[in-house]
Amino acid sequence: MSGILAGITSLVQHVHHLNSNHNDYRPDQCFNCHKAGLWKHGCYGRTADQNKNNKENMNPVLVPRFICPHCRKTCSTLPECIPPRRWYLWTIQQVILLALLVGESLPPRNLSQHPGRATILRWWNWFQEKFVLHAGILRSNDPELGRFPEFREFWQACLTKMSLSKAMYLLHKGGLVIP
Repeated sequence: MSGILAGITSLVQHVHHLNSNHNDYRPDQCFNCHKAGLWKHGCYGRTADQNKNNKENMNPVLVPRFICPHCRKTCSTLPECIPPRRWYLWTIQQVILLALLVGESLPPRNLSQHPGRATILRWWNWFQEKFVLHAGILRSNDPELGRFPEFREFWQACLTKMSLSKAMYLLHKGGLVIP
């Protein structure tokens, strides 16, 4: 299981914050047994920088791990900018989602920087399937979003108020499993 540290919106910010404030990543309690006192348990590397043209590629991006001394389960804490179970950063997903919301077509198959069409369609379908659940939690954090009952207008309004990573953080905080 992963926790999410809010406010870390870029990989560069994550690396600096991890080096200078690594204890901010330590969860207050175990996600499994809910007891306090987690210990550091190293780091693992995530391939989070998908910009293949960038000579200063940041991979692997280190993610701190922790272990519970009581139940021996491990967990990690991700920065807000890295999705827990997805390959592409929230910023890339937000650009694609916004394009689809305004009616643009999927990117051509031959663009290597973009996710594949099947991946984009999977994201789009997931957003549509979870719309009612997502909208309910996000509206509880910002009641003004209640003015937008339909999928497209809701997400357009939401993404003008906050980043996709912030919206996903709020959903995570609201108890949802975020892919």
